[in-house]
Amino acid sequence: MGEYTSFLSARGCSISPEDDDYRQKLLEVAQAFRTFDAALDEFIVQKGYSDDITDINSKVKFIQEKFERAGIAIETRILSGWFKNHTQADKREIAIKFCFAFQLTLEETQDFFRRIYLQRNLDCHNVQEAIYYYCISNHLTYSEAQALIAQAPVQNGKGGISKEKDILYTGTIIKELDRFQNPEELLLFLDENREQFGYNNATAKKYINELWRRISENGGLAYQEMCRRYPDRNILDKQRSVWNIYRQIFGLLDYDSVDGTKLFSTKGDRTIQPLLKANSLIHPLARKAFPDRQGLEAIIQGNWQSDEVVRKTIILLSFYRFWTELFLKDSAPEYAARPDDVRRCIASMNRFLVDAGYPELYEGNPYDWIFIFAVQDEYPLEAFRFFMREVYLNKEESCGEQQ
Repeated sequence: MGEYTSFLSARGCSISPEDDDYRQKLLEVAQAFRTFDAALDEFIVQKGYSDDITDINSKVKFIQEKFERAGIAIETRILSGWFKNHTQADKREIAIKFCFAFQLTLEETQDFFRRIYLQRNLDCHNVQEAIYYYCISNHLTYSEAQALIAQAPVQNGKGGISKEKDILYTGTIIKELDRFQNPEELLLFLDENREQFGYNNATAKKYINELWRRISENGGLAYQEMCRRYPDRNILDKQRSVWNIYRQIFGLLDYDSVDGTKLFSTKGDRTIQPLLKANSLIHPLARKAFPDRQGLEAIIQGNWQSDEVVRKTIILLSFYRFWTELFLKDSAPEYAARPDDVRRCIASMNRFLVDAGYPELYEGNPYDWIFIFAVQDEYPLEAFRFFMREVYLNKEESCGEQQ
């Protein structure tokens, strides 16, 4: 663990919902996440840059020389813009070019996407990225990768997953890519399975459907938790919406112990986005594609959703499932984590992510940090909900000040 992630991890361990300055500490963490150019600084130093780290022109020149040696074009204005404007890079093709220009191994490529670019690893359910995976694994150049892409079948858009056909899951594709001995075998495989590359996230969506079914079905985890926490409320015959269950997961479906009124009213079209918008407790990268009703409903129906929506949904649902199952097995009013629970929770969440082709949890990712912070608390599920309620209160108070 590097100095940056060690700092964020230590901050998470030192913050408790019971702290008098709890919100202030959360604000400090939200402001402590490094910008993309700071992460890139660390990367180029590891790759041999030794000049002044504050000299933008020198850093741009160093990167450009790597690209030129690899025969890859990169615009100076893009590189300069990152360092001058502290903007977050998002175009995957540029990240892939970096991996070839710096001759990264497959493991280094995965680490680059996880820690520097904060995006998913190479998506082998995408024809082009499957080719990039093969080329990086076999130490081929970017130009050789482009030549193979020109010969490969054209991928047709971003279609939904058909429930009527057999699905070729990403893990199976990777196993095939790893065994190919030459590019001809790769191209033949892509051609024979061209219809299987019209959709993505098949494994991830399978997991999300399984997790959601376990949570939302009649007598499922959400129902059992509500019955346990509010035995006097009449919820037995109610058909619960996605948004209603999401509010429960977030800790925003809570009731006054005296008169039974709802403690947290949410405005808008059954969405959490109004609470997150311009909220200083939520880093912009955590706010982006935050799990919400619309995204989950689209995933359940087999429709396309962005990688960010899919990954963040896996994290949220797997976290809730893990701690709610333990809560229901225990008799205490709130489940207190046992020594081995934290390790098992992180391992469980990472298994879902890695199996679906996504990077493991990373403290330097503002969204991931919320959950890593919560699992370190004595009461992880309540710690997550306390955080979300603080987000709610922070928004309410800021709106009140503006009026």
